[in-house]
Amino acid sequence: MKTQLFILIFSIASLSVFASGNPSVYAEKNKSLIIQTNTWKSAKVNVQIKEATGVTILEETLISAKAGRKYNLKNLPDGQYTLEMSDDLRITTQNFYISNNEVVVANDINTIYKPFILTGDNNVDVNLMTLGKSALLNISDKDNNIVFAQKLEATAVHKRFDVSSLASGTYTVNIAMNGRSFTHEFTK
Repeated sequence: MKTQLFILIFSIASLSVFASGNPSVYAEKNKSLIIQTNTWKSAKVNVQIKEATGVTILEETLISAKAGRKYNLKNLPDGQYTLEMSDDLRITTQNFYISNNEVVVANDINTIYKPFILTGDNNVDVNLMTLGKSALLNISDKDNNIVFAQKLEATAVHKRFDVSSLASGTYTVNIAMNGRSFTHEFTK
């Protein structure tokens, strides 16, 4: 019964995430980028601007209730960049290009939903929206020995893992998907 209630609550929370819009990103003259985060449900949104090589050149946390933030990009050279925005539930990435003192924002927005992991005395509950991508879940002990591994391939994963047979100690749940890794530490 507790599992069913937990899954129901997570499903409702997931629907509110899908109902909330993606960030609004606008290019402005004079090499400026305007980001509006007020469509996000969380109070804070982390913003990163990365070079094409993946190096982060700007990182800032915004209050999402505010109207927006304008970034002056006049000192950046021509090239491709990535805008990454994240909160507790998701990460969105969107490319933009600087060319001839103009900023052009790509229309494609990629979204990754972060896993929700809840641990109890004898179980680990994992809720994950993979959106058709495969994910790998590992549970490892304090010495990084993998005590459990499973490939997750469903679009939406709602699983409870029984860890009652594990010895007392500190463990780490690691979920790898879409080139990213998410970790959650727990003590049994």
